[in-house]
Amino acid sequence: MKESAMIICSLVFILIIQSCSSTEEIRFEDMTEYELTRYNLLQPPPDQVVCFGPSRGFIHGRFQRTKKECFTTRELETYSILTRRTPHNTVTAGGFETDNSDF
Repeated sequence: MKESAMIICSLVFILIIQSCSSTEEIRFEDMTEYELTRYNLLQPPPDQVVCFGPSRGFIHGRFQRTKKECFTTRELETYSILTRRTPHNTVTAGGFETDNSDF
């Protein structure tokens, strides 16, 4: 009787601990500036997050809106300006693309 009560208590305890863990990915785009700053204070520099946008305005003669995009410092260093792609873009075109504005 005592053993079955211990087994039930241990199973309940394990279920409580497992329910506290989260499997969801952190959405940095939904964070406020304050939450993002607090997150970055607890992270090493390569894992700190930088967000760009949202912005809106006239681009190439048309009014356009861009959504907020967030990247870690490591992602920004890995995908340099030479690739001309965002870290989340999985399309590979091959070759070096430039508009000659850097030269």
